[in-house]
Amino acid sequence: MNKYLFTYILIISGLFLWGCSSEKKNFASKSFHNTTARYNAYFIAKQKMLEVETALNTSHKNNFNKFLKVFSDVDSSVIRSMDAQLDDCIKKSSIAIQRHPNSKWVDDSYVVVGKARYYLADFVNAIETFKYVNTKGEDDDARHEALIWLMRSFIDYNEPNNAIAVSDYLKKEELNKENQEFLALTRAYFYQQAEDYDNMLDYLVEVAPELSKKENVARIYFIIAQVYQDKGMEEEAYAYYNKCLKSNPDYELYFYSRLNSAQVSTLGDEGDIKKIRKYFKKLLKDTKNIEFRDKIYYEMANFELKQDNYDQAIEYYRSSVASSVRNQRQKAYSYLSLGEIYYGHYRNYETAKQYYDSTVTVLPSDDELYESVTERHVILTNFVEQVNIIHLQDSLLTLADMDTVSLYAYLDEVIEEKHRKAEEEREKMEKAKRSSQAVAQTNIYDPSLANRNAASSSTGSLWYFYSTSAVSMGQSEFRRNWGNIELADNWRRSNKSQAVPFDDGGIEQNITEAPDSLPVDEGLSKIMERDNLLATIPFSEEAKQTSLSMIEEATYTLGKIYNFDLEEQENAADTYERFLDRFDESEYKPEVLYLLYLVYRDLENNKSEEVGNELIRLFPNTTFAKLVLNPNYEEESDVASEKLKNYYKIAYELYEIDSLDSAMQIIDEGMAKYPDNSFSDNMKLLQIMVWGKTDGFYKYQYELQQFESQYPESELIEFVNHLITSSDDYQQEQQQRNVQYIKYFEQVHFFVLLYPSGNQLSDDLPKTLDQYNEQNFGDGDLNTGNLILNDDYSLVLINEFPTKEDAEAYYQSINGDDSPLSQYSSYKLYNFVITKDNFQILYQTKGLQEYLSFFEKNY
Repeated sequence: MNKYLFTYILIISGLFLWGCSSEKKNFASKSFHNTTARYNAYFIAKQKMLEVETALNTSHKNNFNKFLKVFSDVDSSVIRSMDAQLDDCIKKSSIAIQRHPNSKWVDDSYVVVGKARYYLADFVNAIETFKYVNTKGEDDDARHEALIWLMRSFIDYNEPNNAIAVSDYLKKEELNKENQEFLALTRAYFYQQAEDYDNMLDYLVEVAPELSKKENVARIYFIIAQVYQDKGMEEEAYAYYNKCLKSNPDYELYFYSRLNSAQVSTLGDEGDIKKIRKYFKKLLKDTKNIEFRDKIYYEMANFELKQDNYDQAIEYYRSSVASSVRNQRQKAYSYLSLGEIYYGHYRNYETAKQYYDSTVTVLPSDDELYESVTERHVILTNFVEQVNIIHLQDSLLTLADMDTVSLYAYLDEVIEEKHRKAEEEREKMEKAKRSSQAVAQTNIYDPSLANRNAASSSTGSLWYFYSTSAVSMGQSEFRRNWGNIELADNWRRSNKSQAVPFDDGGIEQNITEAPDSLPVDEGLSKIMERDNLLATIPFSEEAKQTSLSMIEEATYTLGKIYNFDLEEQENAADTYERFLDRFDESEYKPEVLYLLYLVYRDLENNKSEEVGNELIRLFPNTTFAKLVLNPNYEEESDVASEKLKNYYKIAYELYEIDSLDSAMQIIDEGMAKYPDNSFSDNMKLLQIMVWGKTDGFYKYQYELQQFESQYPESELIEFVNHLITSSDDYQQEQQQRNVQYIKYFEQVHFFVLLYPSGNQLSDDLPKTLDQYNEQNFGDGDLNTGNLILNDDYSLVLINEFPTKEDAEAYYQSINGDDSPLSQYSSYKLYNFVITKDNFQILYQTKGLQEYLSFFEKNY
């Protein structure tokens, strides 16, 4: 309003009041406050708010690959740039409220304050402001508007139940047309945020024809069409895209309506398909669509995908990438679509990984797909890493097995090929520089070009030295294993002067002599290149074992990626089978057998039972075997473990105060009630500790040595090995002392059979003695155990004999005419009987010769 006109109104109003009665003065006063509030402070606040909302709508970038938003997002960066305007909105509205408390614009001013706080993300105070208008406001229209803004605040503040409560309350109120439209859009916004697109669609379809702000109509029609298109209702989608086109949309919305309507056109025959393709090409030729060409190509690719034309779709997606100049989000979607084709359709994970690399690079982090894309990118990166390790190490091992002449010849060919390609690339660059023709260049990396010659199967491989990255990896691995070794002949030998020369047919040149056909510098360079390549090849057994270990780890990981991440069970089964064939002694074998058992079971393969039985036979004490026998083993084990822990607590307290008999009684009771669970290893170790104090050193040592075979997956194995080492150190100390055996024979005796370590006897002798005892001493309840005495001898221990006479009778029997030991006459065996006390001395001191003399004198 013209400032002079506004001043004139104030003067006239003042003169009018000066000459009126009190009743007229009150009426005039109210008119004065209404006029002053409306056209002064409230007017300015409202204009500032309009500036903020216009800036938000202008800056909002629509993502046409997703449903458009019912309301534009509140961009925090825009809000930060407009802090001053929003603060001014609050100040000016506060002036209207404070200076004109009787005006009818107070409620509207409070609404502006609430909106300013909403845009500033001060949801707590915004909610309080809108609630205040609802409870204290006198203007129903302003009160209803405040309630709708309250609902929107609850939506963005993530309080959906409160938003629903406000919506339900407004159902009972009579709203003016503007608020009815605003409420319908807000309800649609609520359901859009909740991803309930059916209810969102219902509200938008209802409100779209009634919208008074015509600039919103086209946008709402477009959203409706998008939802119908997503639901596969193409006729409805086509109709609403046409309504959008008829609603005078801006050019961007007009363009996408035309583009999408082509996607949902009814295709009756091949002629219709050709019309759509022609229509797309017409859009490409339109100069007004230059900045939209990336999107046109993208939709052309989507159209070809619907026709199962994957090759053409790929070409269009690549064109979309090449055409994307400013729209990074669209470029990311094109990369992603290429990645999804190679991932899902071709299952070429190496190429898919490269497209996902590009997607992650350009996709904005605020995109709703970012998390899922990043997750799949991590999986593919891990997959390709394992495949590359396997290919690289297998190639290196193959090269290591080649004869020297063939290897050198091959490496020279590789070097020549590398130089040839480098020269070709150099010539291309020179030609490009000389060319006067202006060629549009983009900084686009098309991963598919690097894979044009790669096999489509994920198991395909490139020969090692054709890959510079593989060579680099090999060189790094060599330095990690061997150090930075100086380039020299016979580098693998510690004593180079003793190296035996070989005739290489003249292939290997002296380092100071270049081949005749090459300049000196070039010849030296190629020799050095060949030597650098040689340095990456694992020639020694140790280096080969390192390569095999890397292949083992990578194959194991690859199987799990196939199984759990890519959910390709047949490939997982193949990978597990290859693993078991190649790494029969692997520590992962029990787990791989179990995973293979589960895969075959899910595939309803008859091999499942066979694999499960093999697991139980080879690794009966593992959790994996127990899970085959009882799928509920882990759940039942957890319950039993908790109960066994109570027994353990009591037994350990008794052990600490040397109440050993009581401790052993509690241990035996607990292990009898809960014999097999995840805590059993802890209770077993406590039992061994008690035996160490009650039954002597040999029992303690023997049980520690048996622990790992009984509990192969226990976390206590490292600690148990430490205890074994400590006891070995103690034995070595005892060996340095004079050995004296005790001549006290009124005690339990053992029979001992010593045999050379490191052969099949450790398995055969216990079986032979068990069979002999069963046949000849079946009622004697004799037990057989294996122990290592020293580096040269192990022993079979049979216990126990109550008296010396019983032990001697057994000794005479087993050394008689029908002795089972006669079949082992080619081995140097010792056998004798010994008291329990003397056995502890023998085991601790290793004084074998001393005891043999003692035995001859006393038995």
